[in-house]
Amino acid sequence: MALEASVASNSVAFGGLSDLRKRIAQKWREHDHVVVRELPLCAEGTTGLLVAAACFRELKRYRGGKIVKHFRMSPWTKALSHTLAGGFFHTDLNTSDMPPAATAMQCLERDPGAPGYGQLRVARIRELLLHLDMSHPDGRRFLTHQRVTMMNEMSPLGWEGAMVQGGLIRFHPESLLAAQKHLGRNPPELELHLKKIHEAALDVSVPIDLEPGEMLLVSNRRALHQRGECTVRFRVFPGDYDARRVSVFHAHDEPA
Repeated sequence: MALEASVASNSVAFGGLSDLRKRIAQKWREHDHVVVRELPLCAEGTTGLLVAAACFRELKRYRGGKIVKHFRMSPWTKALSHTLAGGFFHTDLNTSDMPPAATAMQCLERDPGAPGYGQLRVARIRELLLHLDMSHPDGRRFLTHQRVTMMNEMSPLGWEGAMVQGGLIRFHPESLLAAQKHLGRNPPELELHLKKIHEAALDVSVPIDLEPGEMLLVSNRRALHQRGECTVRFRVFPGDYDARRVSVFHAHDEPA
């Protein structure tokens, strides 16, 4: 279940970030994710960046020195970050030498079909593995002991290793399937394992609905996250429509 840390609408402007950071760090230590409510709305994610800067010592920089990424859902793409289809549970930047420790997602525009659509979920690894012990023991062994390969456009040669090591996880079904297709790696039972892991992750998670301005902070080491199916509302077909829009940050450390 997502744990919430609310912030009064004027606290960001009047020095409430220190107290908010402490409450977020406490919830994070207990639950590996926090939903931050009642943040002031900002079209480009500035309020979310303020909270992220207060909670993390080092935010990840992308190409061109950017800290923030923006994603808008589209009915005309199959790109994972923009498609309307529901996604897999995963961790971010899973083939990196050192994936970021945390992911932050701020809602800029809510899905037109919310709360039924555009929801987020978080599956903590500890709870997921316990569920797999009973529902699909081979899936737990697959995560904790099987040496696998994951590849994507940023890592065409792939990353190899056990996905859960030392209580930390890196996991992305699309990267596993790509390595199986293009490199001939990973076990023949891969799709069955992915199906059972997805079902278990659904069972140990609950939907998280974000209003504009609100954000989810989630561990990228001890939890998987997922975004459900999205919708659009056309104003003028085919190019003018309302859709879910979010800003995303990554951090190399955890709230403390």
